[in-house]
Amino acid sequence: MPNADYDNYHMRVALALAKKGWSRTGVNPLVGAVVARDHRILGRGFHRKIGEAHAETVALLDAGGRARGATLYVNLEPCCTCGRTPPCVDSILESGINRVVTGMLDPNPLVNGRGLEFLSKNGLEVVNDVLRDDARFLNRAYQKYITSKIPYVVLKIAGSRDGRIAAVTGKAKPGFGGRYITGEPARRYVHSLRGQFDAVLVGINTVLADDPLLTDRYVGRSNPARIVIDSHLRIPEGARFLNNDARRIIITSPNNDPRKIERLVAAGAEIAVFEGGYYPMKSVIQRIGTWDIGSVLIEGGAIIFSQVFDNNLYDELYFFQSPAKIEQGATLTDEFDRIKVMPGVEVAGIGEDTLYHVYRNN
Repeated sequence: MPNADYDNYHMRVALALAKKGWSRTGVNPLVGAVVARDHRILGRGFHRKIGEAHAETVALLDAGGRARGATLYVNLEPCCTCGRTPPCVDSILESGINRVVTGMLDPNPLVNGRGLEFLSKNGLEVVNDVLRDDARFLNRAYQKYITSKIPYVVLKIAGSRDGRIAAVTGKAKPGFGGRYITGEPARRYVHSLRGQFDAVLVGINTVLADDPLLTDRYVGRSNPARIVIDSHLRIPEGARFLNNDARRIIITSPNNDPRKIERLVAAGAEIAVFEGGYYPMKSVIQRIGTWDIGSVLIEGGAIIFSQVFDNNLYDELYFFQSPAKIEQGATLTDEFDRIKVMPGVEVAGIGEDTLYHVYRNN
């Protein structure tokens, strides 16, 4: 095979390895690396967790002395700055690698081409943009956050056939067996989504109605930070929202009972105060970015959904529609009809429900 075929093959392996770090790398990118010579893979690695060794270092250690004279494939340009870990370019030079193939430049302004330039100046052959579109798509959340400090926002909503979201109980009317609006396959899908993001955000009405855990309890990959907008601090102190090791953040106003605030803080919650008791979602999302949260799944109710949707504050959207009618609860018929005809909308069956999925910036 010509080199281009080798390069594409090994880059696909690197991309597959990178996905293993989903939900564990925080604001860091998803990175996988492969050390190879011709068709033979000598070492593999991926970035497992923020603060731990980068993918390149792991792959080079896996390859050991066999790395000398080989090619390193990595879906993102190797770093040349010293953060929680040493610069990867130093490890690459020390390993004896003579060729580096990357999927994309690192959009981090502190790197952005400097890593490859450093390697090239030290005599290594460098090749960039191999499977670039795949590499950029994989790290779309990282690209947005590292260049803007604004989280990548995914909006999720579930609705009935008659254009309504959950009623007060969070479940369909008794005529449909008292079940949730969507079936178990769709709920499992949502749990898998949660495991891919740094945080999940809801409104206080969702907490009061459903007492949700907001965890990835089906898949069990990880539990994201949990954020609730609660202007009057109505959250019960026994709410399941508070009972987990995951980060818990309550967005509220300054005019609340200080004794309750003290008890919530003692229970491990973080209190984020917004003056005036008004929470424009654009400001909320910007504030979330200051908390080292690079991606957020918004599962809020009708008010939060409408703010984010109508103001185009989301990057990606999931709308699950049930075939059931519930005849109660907030009506979002107009919004649901708009989603169904959006450019690039992807439609799929999830059990008995229908999923409409949109990338807004595509």
